[in-house]
Amino acid sequence: MYEGMPRRGDATEYRRQESRSSIIRHPDRIALWAVVMAVVAMVAAAASAHAGSGGTSTSAGGSDSSGSCTDQRFGARALKLGDCGDDVKTMHWIMKASSYGVPLDKEFDDPTDGSVRSFQHRHGLRTTGVVRKSTRRKLARTMPRSVATWYGPGFFGERTACGTKLSRSTVGVAHRRLPCGTRVTLKYRSHYVRARVIDRGPYTNGVRWDLTQRTARKLHMTTTSTIRAAPIK
Repeated sequence: MYEGMPRRGDATEYRRQESRSSIIRHPDRIALWAVVMAVVAMVAAAASAHAGSGGTSTSAGGSDSSGSCTDQRFGARALKLGDCGDDVKTMHWIMKASSYGVPLDKEFDDPTDGSVRSFQHRHGLRTTGVVRKSTRRKLARTMPRSVATWYGPGFFGERTACGTKLSRSTVGVAHRRLPCGTRVTLKYRSHYVRARVIDRGPYTNGVRWDLTQRTARKLHMTTTSTIRAAPIK
């Protein structure tokens, strides 16, 4: 027999009673849900901690592991598989200039590891794949020596032969023959700089490179000096 629509309060009370009955009849469901919620909470806490640390970790040797990039200078730390940073990129440029099959980015990945081991084997070093002092020295010696000067004052605001507007912050080099845009790694004492060919010159006998003022300062070079330079041809 139709008795009309139940009152809202009655329906609510009915659901409450059903819910209590379900809890009493199925205590195992409560335990299961408790376990599920605990697992979810643990996963959330772990993700939060990982994000709070920047998603990075540090190895026992103090070298950043995969996923962490740093702008340390080349030579400030040992480099190995999984490292990432500006120093890795500098190493890549030097190795690429010697025709090793490495990328030109900041990641020390499997191709880099293989190329480093090949380089070490070729030069009579332990084939560890780790770039420590002995490997860095051998890499530096693959960069030919040449004489360099620097320029800038009196030319700021002017266009170079390659079309770059020269300023005090311009990092680049001049070379007589290398194509505009050629990548080159420069080394003076313990300092390294990555640059590109942006101009023509120098035209002084015995001098191969002319560095912009900013490039010379990054190398800590103040006068005409002998440097090492490795262009990627």
